[in-house]
Amino acid sequence: MRLVLAWVFLYSSFLYAANIDHIKIYTENSPPYNMKLNNRLQGISVDILVQMFKELNSTLTRDDIKLLPWARGYLITTKKKNSMLFTTARTKNREKLFKWVGPIMSSTICVIAPKSSNIQIHSIDDLNRYKIGAVINDIGEQLLLSKGVRADHIDAISTTNPVMLNVYKMLKHRIDMFAYEINVARYELKSHHLNPDDFKVVYVLQKSDLYYAFNKDTDDSVIQAYQEALDRIKATNFYQRIIHKYK
Repeated sequence: MRLVLAWVFLYSSFLYAANIDHIKIYTENSPPYNMKLNNRLQGISVDILVQMFKELNSTLTRDDIKLLPWARGYLITTKKKNSMLFTTARTKNREKLFKWVGPIMSSTICVIAPKSSNIQIHSIDDLNRYKIGAVINDIGEQLLLSKGVRADHIDAISTTNPVMLNVYKMLKHRIDMFAYEINVARYELKSHHLNPDDFKVVYVLQKSDLYYAFNKDTDDSVIQAYQEALDRIKATNFYQRIIHKYK
């Protein structure tokens, strides 16, 4: 009986480790949360996830995280078991599409325009007077549509660097404004030697929390293990150091 119980324990441990290690992980270029610098993935969510691997005694490393355009990573994660996408805003529309580990931190999704445009937005009806840049399947596009912005007023793209492409399109007057996460937008502007203060938030779409989103068929034991690892990390000074590092 002892041998049988020992075998069951070892087999269960093997399956658990296999499930932890066989997660396929996808992210996008969205600094300061996830980005590629000096040929290395970095950022708040990346560094925290790598520390989670260590907490879980996983064989996964930073090199196992694959950088993709958001729309492609989103599609794969909704279809493929044992896959994960980050950094993902947890919303009502997405709630049943994924299993969630988080929150990592809070986020504000807004519509940004050049200050020189003098655009004033007081309601969704006002937004329908303009052309708005967005990213396909990103929370910005989804919120615009759910709040009543007409699809023909949204210019949604899929690329690995959506912020700067949309900024350049605004500066060339091909679009009037851009819907995205404010911290990401400000970080990208500064990193490209543009002044974030030359742009303004004209409308706040939603404040939400950011998560690691797993395919909905991922085993609950894997979700629990990742959640517990994140909770332990957030209780340490490491978490605050990472947040401060990328400010």
